[in-house]
Amino acid sequence: MFEYRLFQLGDESAITKLFQTVFSRSMSRDAWTWRYLGHPAGSAKVMLAFSGDELVGHYAANSAPLSVDGSEISAALSMTTMTHPDYRGRGLFEKTANKLYGHLPEMGVAAVYGFPNAAVHALRQLKVGWRDVYEVPTLTLDLGSLSKVYRPDSTVVEIDHIDERFDLFFQAVGPKLPICGARNAAILAWRLDQHPDNRYTRLVLCEGSEISGYAITKSYGADATDLVELRCSDNSAARALLSTVIARASAAGHARISTWCLPEETHRLVLEALGFKAGGPVTYFGARTFLPISKDMFDSRLWRLSMLDSDLY
Repeated sequence: MFEYRLFQLGDESAITKLFQTVFSRSMSRDAWTWRYLGHPAGSAKVMLAFSGDELVGHYAANSAPLSVDGSEISAALSMTTMTHPDYRGRGLFEKTANKLYGHLPEMGVAAVYGFPNAAVHALRQLKVGWRDVYEVPTLTLDLGSLSKVYRPDSTVVEIDHIDERFDLFFQAVGPKLPICGARNAAILAWRLDQHPDNRYTRLVLCEGSEISGYAITKSYGADATDLVELRCSDNSAARALLSTVIARASAAGHARISTWCLPEETHRLVLEALGFKAGGPVTYFGARTFLPISKDMFDSRLWRLSMLDSDLY
């Protein structure tokens, strides 16, 4: 018999111990606190399964509000599914998930979404009510194939932290985006400035005292750049930012730039014109809803998705 209950302060050591057992790598207490307790929209919702005093199952949905036509709704990112190796095959994944899902509507959470790996993709649909939204390709630019030299745009500058201009920018562009992750300054500062491990480059396109677009990048390994988010007011801004990203990646000696951009995104054609090509790796993207939402969460044409929506980048 297993005992199921929601996370309580004091469970952190058992969770990080289970993480080490399941993934054969450690998660620092700082990283755990940042991810699970630090989000501006509230702490993560976590269901735990115990066998006696031992934690053997874990299912988490971290705060990840969505913007729907510019209006914010409460949603959660599914992440860090864990079952102790000695207890696999006993249905702990679906039991912990479904028990947590039973609480989410009363917590006001309208939907849960995420990027299941191949090991749990089918289980999420068969056992816990998920539906696929899209299989997200990676768009990659081979920098060695470029036929021209790109230079940084003079209106694009690097900043060292997220500031209040991002609030004004998202207030302007948010209503034009059917469904996307909420990107106010507090959320971006938590995700980028306060990340305990990753180091990001923040490029903004300036228009006087305001910004008309931004690009967030990080290095991947020794020879690649991940463009984890590009958000622009128009395609002219996209071209200026992308020219700068390409120039900086080339100057760093990187071989390629990778990003996500679904087909309906306005700057998708700008990426393709510059030489970005869709290919692998392909990432599953799915969701489940609990409360009414004004848009169809399962219509991939409505989503404006980036790598920053995943917890892996």
